[in-house]
Amino acid sequence: MEPKDYINNIRANKGTPDQVGADFEIATSTQFYLYGKRHFTSSGWEMHQASYAKPDLLESALSLAGRVYIVTGSNSGIGKEIAQFLATKGATVYMLCRSQQRAENARADIVAKAGGDAEERVHILLADCSLETEVRRCWDDFCEHSIAKSGDPTRVRLDGLVCNAGALANTKTMTAEGIELTFASHLLFGTYLLGSLAMPVLEATEGSRLIVVSSGGMYNTAFPKWEDATSTGTAKYDGQFAYAYAKRGQVLLCEQWAELHPKVKVVSCHPGWTSTPAVDEAYGSSKSYLEPMRNTWQGAEGIIWLCVTDASAIEPGAFYLDREPQVKHMGGRCWDVLGGVAWTDSISIFTRDSLQPDFAESMLKMRLPVYAKRAFFTEGTITKNSPGEVADMMRLLEDWANGRRDTELRVASAPLAAMTTPIDLERFMGTWYVIANIPTFFDRGTTHNVENYTLDDGGRVVHVDFTYRKAGSGKPGLLQQRAEVVNDACTQWAISPKLGVFLPLRIAYLVADCAEDYSTTIIGVPDKSYIWIMARTPTVDQATYDALLAKARSFGYDTSSILRVSQE
Repeated sequence: MEPKDYINNIRANKGTPDQVGADFEIATSTQFYLYGKRHFTSSGWEMHQASYAKPDLLESALSLAGRVYIVTGSNSGIGKEIAQFLATKGATVYMLCRSQQRAENARADIVAKAGGDAEERVHILLADCSLETEVRRCWDDFCEHSIAKSGDPTRVRLDGLVCNAGALANTKTMTAEGIELTFASHLLFGTYLLGSLAMPVLEATEGSRLIVVSSGGMYNTAFPKWEDATSTGTAKYDGQFAYAYAKRGQVLLCEQWAELHPKVKVVSCHPGWTSTPAVDEAYGSSKSYLEPMRNTWQGAEGIIWLCVTDASAIEPGAFYLDREPQVKHMGGRCWDVLGGVAWTDSISIFTRDSLQPDFAESMLKMRLPVYAKRAFFTEGTITKNSPGEVADMMRLLEDWANGRRDTELRVASAPLAAMTTPIDLERFMGTWYVIANIPTFFDRGTTHNVENYTLDDGGRVVHVDFTYRKAGSGKPGLLQQRAEVVNDACTQWAISPKLGVFLPLRIAYLVADCAEDYSTTIIGVPDKSYIWIMARTPTVDQATYDALLAKARSFGYDTSSILRVSQE
C-alpha cells in the first residue's frame, strides 16, 4: 500500500463497521505509518543514534582485515554504503550485482575511496537474484574464486552475507523462470536459496552472521496463503502487498534459520525510510509522505553494525532497526495507557512532532470504526502466523528453490506411498547401513545403526534385526522385528517389533525408493514422521547423499529434520 493511499482507504471504509477485516487492515497500515513517521525517518534515526554506546564502534580504528563478506544489491543505495564501509575497514568484499556496468562503476568508486590494497579485495559477482540458475552459478563462482585466491581447496571463508537485493514491481512481472519477480528476488532465491547455499560455509566460519534486509512494510500483513505470496492464485495483483508478503516471509525465515543454525547469527533488519534509487523508482513523488527520509548512511549504519559487532551482541532471529531489536507486529488492541483516550487524542500523541500538517489534519477530522480503534498500538495477533503456517512456508520454499514448484501442498501433505515398481525381494535382503534418518524414540541418540533382512522359507515374511550402539557408551543393542509383505510389488510391509514377544502391531513400513543396483534405499512411513536412508556400505559419497536427500525432499519430507547417523 503506497503512503498516499492511507487517507483514501480510511475515507473509503469510514463508518462501515460490518467491514471488520478491512478496518483491522487499515488500522494496522495506519499504525505502521504513524510509527514509521516517528522511528523510520531521518529524525527517528537521530533520536535513536543519540543513545548509541560511546565510543561508537563504527567510528573506532576498526580493522576487518581477513574477513570476507558478500553484499547483494551493492551497486547503489544501502548495499553500496555497506560495501564501502567494509572495504574501507580492510575486509574482502564481494559485490553481488545484476548489471555489470553499474557494478564496475560502483566498484571503482568504492576502491578509490577505500584506498590501500582495496583493488585486490573488492570483487564483483554477477547474478540476477530473481533467477535460480544465476544464484546457483554465482555461489559456485564465489567458491571457486575464494579457493583460487586462498590456495586452500578445503577452506572457503564467509564472515557475513547481507541479502539486500530485490525488486518492487507495481505491475505483475514474471521472471524468465516463471516466478513473480518480487517474491523471487526478495525471498525465494535472493534470500532462501542464496542463504541455504551459503549456510554450510557460514557455519564453518566462527562468528559469522547472515543479515537479511527486510522492511517495515512487513508490519502490514502476516505471511499469506502460498498462492497469494507467489501471485499464482486468482487474487488481483498488488505490488505493495507482494513486497510486504516477501518481507514478512524474510522475517519468519530468519527466525527459523536462527533456531536451525545456532552457529550463525541470523537476523532480519529494517533500514528505515531511506532515500535510494530503488525508492525513487517505486514511489516517485509519493515518497514525500515518507519525509524526512534518511540518507544512505543513516539507513545503512545499523546494518553495518550488525556486520561488524561482536557476535555475542546480536540477538538471533531478531528484527533490527538502528542496532536494536524491534517488535515484529503492531496490529493488536489499544495500549492500556490509552484505554480511555478518544481516537483523535490518541492520534494527536503521535502527530505533535512527526506528521505532516496536511496528513495530521485529515486524520484528526476522522474517526475509525470502533473495531479499528481497538486494533491500535500493540502486537496483537492479526499479522502473526501459526507454527503450521510457518512450517508450510519453509517446506514450500525448499521445494520451489529446488525446482519443485506447485501452488498447493499436494506433495507435502499427501501420505508417503510405497514404490509401484516391484523389487526383487531376495536381492533386497541382507545388510543395510542407516546413513541418515528421522529417528524414532527407540533409535534417537544411537550410532552404528544397521538393519539385517532375512526372508523366510515362504517368501512373504521378512525377519529384521536392527542393531545399534548407544551414543557415548558404545554398548551394542538389538531390536528384532518381523514384517509381512502385503503388496505384489513387495514394497509395502506390515512390521511388528519384538519386546519379549512380537507385539500385535502392523506398522506400515514402505520401501519408497530403491536404486537399480540395490545399493541404496529409502524407507518411510505414511505420515512422513520417520525415514531411514540406507546403503549397502557404511558411508556414501557426498553426491550420493545429496541425491538421496533430494529424493526424500521430492517425497515431501522436511529434509532439515533428517539427521546423519554415524557409522564410525
